[in-house]
Amino acid sequence: MMSCEKILIAGFSGAGKSSFLKELEYQAPSSDWDFQDLDQLILKSRGRGYQDLSSLIEAVGWEKFRLWERQELEGFLKDEGKGVLALGGGSLNQLVLDLYKPSRKIGICFLATPFEDCWERLHLETSEPRPLLKLGKIELARIYEERLKIFEQIPWRIENKKGTDLSVISKKFWEQLSPS
Repeated sequence: MMSCEKILIAGFSGAGKSSFLKELEYQAPSSDWDFQDLDQLILKSRGRGYQDLSSLIEAVGWEKFRLWERQELEGFLKDEGKGVLALGGGSLNQLVLDLYKPSRKIGICFLATPFEDCWERLHLETSEPRPLLKLGKIELARIYEERLKIFEQIPWRIENKKGTDLSVISKKFWEQLSPS
């Protein structure tokens, strides 16, 4: 693969990006890496007074939330040092992909997860409600297919189907990242 300073983990909502990020941090080859979750960065920097991301989005709307995603992403990429950022499920659009695709210092990894697995994970009990669940399964499946067209442009792909051991795919991730 390549040597990157910044790595973006992309995938649909419920793909397991946050869990994968935690496993990547646990297995990191060095302590030089900073690990961040975009949704949590937004909640921390802009969500004062809100209990969770879902209530923040309800209050400000998706348009403002997407603007904040872009601003936090740009800030993360400008920070010094190595970092891995788990993106929000909808933060990677064609414009963002086109801007960062050609960079040798920024790698984008697609955590490929089938829709049914994402749907099932979105329904798991969590401490935070999932904003997209309110749209229903049919609309979410349509959005999944739409976003898949963007995700499939990413050459660095790691499969995360139901039953996949995150420690195994984390090792694969770090192996692919290390220059041969």
